[in-house]
Amino acid sequence: MNARPRFRDTPSPGHPDLERLFELLQAYEGQGAFNQYRQCHPTLDRPNGARIRRRNLRAYLETFAAASYVLVGEAAGYAGCRFSGIPFTGEVQIVGPERLSWARKLDLERSSSGQDLSPSLWRERSGQIVWEALDGRRDCVLWNTFPWHPYGDTLLSNRKPRQREIDRALEALTCVLHLFAGAQVYAIGRVSQGTLARLGIEAPYIRHPSHGGKTRFAQGVRALPRRDR
Repeated sequence: MNARPRFRDTPSPGHPDLERLFELLQAYEGQGAFNQYRQCHPTLDRPNGARIRRRNLRAYLETFAAASYVLVGEAAGYAGCRFSGIPFTGEVQIVGPERLSWARKLDLERSSSGQDLSPSLWRERSGQIVWEALDGRRDCVLWNTFPWHPYGDTLLSNRKPRQREIDRALEALTCVLHLFAGAQVYAIGRVSQGTLARLGIEAPYIRHPSHGGKTRFAQGVRALPRRDR
C-alpha cells in the first residue's frame, strides 16, 4: 500500500479534526431520527450505549485512517450502525466469534442491552454483504450521507432520509471528507451520489447492496484497485 500519513498526524490551519466531527455527531436532534451518538433508549440500549458507540466509531476511523477510498452510503440502519456506531456494520461483526479481523485487535463493545427486543447481537444484512465484498480490505473506509438513524413506524425500522435531514448532515460529511483528504470518493447509491454532487464532488456510483444489489455492489468494490498491500 502506498504510504500516506494518517489524518491525525497531518494538521493544517482550518483542517477539521476528529473532535469537530464528534461534536457534530453528538449535536444533531431531529424528529423521526435517532442520534445513536447522543441518545440511549431505556430498553434497547445499555445505559452508556451512546458513549460506547462513539468510542467504537473513533477506533474504527483511526484504524482506517490511511484509507485510499471513502465509500459513502445513505443512512445508518437500525440493525447496523444504530447499535455498533460504525457504518454498514452490525454488532456481530465487532464482538463475539464472528467479528471481523480488524475488529479483533480493538476493544470494541456492544451497546445494545441484550434484553427484551434485542436478546442477541444485532446483524445487518447490508453490512454482511459489504464486509464480505471488502474481503479484508483495509483501503476502504465507510461513511453515510446521513450518519444518524432515520426510522419509520418504529425505532426498529429504516426509511430514506429526507432532504432537510441530509442538508443538516452536510457539515459532518464535509468534515469526514476533509479527514480523508486525498482519498477517492465513491457513492454507494444514488442518494449519496446526488449529495456529493452538491458538494462539487463527481463521485462514481456503486450499487447499494440492499434490495437485490449484492452482486452489483460486489462488482463495484472489486473494480477498485487494491491499495492495502
